[in-house]
Amino acid sequence: MLARIGLFIVAASAAYLALAILFGVYCLVGGHNMMEALYGEFATYLLALVAGAVWLLANGQQLNPKRD
Repeated sequence: MLARIGLFIVAASAAYLALAILFGVYCLVGGHNMMEALYGEFATYLLALVAGAVWLLANGQQLNPKRD
């Protein structure tokens, strides 16, 4: 269980880092205002959590195989 939680944290952190860089560069290039930056920051957290959960669900069977 702790391994799955750790992998979720790693996957969500990696997704957050990638999305934060992507949205940050887009805001700098696009010249967005502060409200749009706040929406982008919230979307970064939300999408990172979703990406971590999807990765965990997709790889959960490999991490904890059923014992017969």
